[in-house]
Amino acid sequence: MNTCLFPEKFLSTRDVIIWCELGFKVMNSFRRKIKGIILLNDNVKTIRLEDGRHLSFAEFGETAGKPIFHFHGYPGSRLEGKITSPTAAKCGVRLIAVDRPGMGLSDFKPKRTILDWPDDVAELADFLKIDRFAVEGTSGGGPYSVACAYKISDRLTSAGILSGAGPHWDPGEPWSKPSDMKSVEGFWLQFSTHLPEPDRRVILDPPMLKLLTEEMFEAFQQGAEGPAYERELYGKDWGFKLEDISPNVNVYLWHGELDVNVPISMGRSMAKAIPNCKAEFYAEEGHYSTALNHLEEIIRTLSSPR
Repeated sequence: MNTCLFPEKFLSTRDVIIWCELGFKVMNSFRRKIKGIILLNDNVKTIRLEDGRHLSFAEFGETAGKPIFHFHGYPGSRLEGKITSPTAAKCGVRLIAVDRPGMGLSDFKPKRTILDWPDDVAELADFLKIDRFAVEGTSGGGPYSVACAYKISDRLTSAGILSGAGPHWDPGEPWSKPSDMKSVEGFWLQFSTHLPEPDRRVILDPPMLKLLTEEMFEAFQQGAEGPAYERELYGKDWGFKLEDISPNVNVYLWHGELDVNVPISMGRSMAKAIPNCKAEFYAEEGHYSTALNHLEEIIRTLSSPR
């Protein structure tokens, strides 16, 4: 919690503000210089990367469990990991949900590409002293899981793609920073009217609606620059071909045939192009319901010994 240690009866309101701002500047200066994990609140951790950027993440499930790195959707944040937390604990998995550059609390990286992401993941894994691990990406996080399968296949036990976007995906209109949580909740309620019934049931469930609202709002913690930049990346060349992914890495893909966010044709094309890709297509599932209704199966598959 951010607090100021000076009681108002001794200082004016203006002085209190000045002292608090000074404290935040000192904290940020310390944050820039430290090499290691910075513990924030709500299970949030941040490390300083070799290039000076800060990468934020949160951990869920079992601390000593089998590691799976989770890559959130678009626009999203590490808080998406809360959705998986109970299942991760049940399956004995250590789920590490990471904010991508410019979203949540991770620093923006100018001129980054999708193929830069595996380097951040590998550096985080090294810092956490994790040699081999699984990765999985949901929706807009899918390309980042695929990039890891291509670039750091020797580190992976498996890679998962959950309703994942394929090359040249169009995520829709650009986002601006939401004014408050209520506006994000309003977006989900309005957006749900355009979705198939399985997805509407997921979104309109009150606890899930709250989680989706929180994690999307967190994506804009630093403004809209990060999400806006990422939106452009989806339509660009990823810097590698799906066919060039090593056949030695186990890739798993799950996709609902009712998905209107990422067309099922995109999922089928990726499954066909990626070597050693095992795909499950669900006739009665949509974009969100695929992961939610099959979460335990997905987590157990990705965490099984390789």
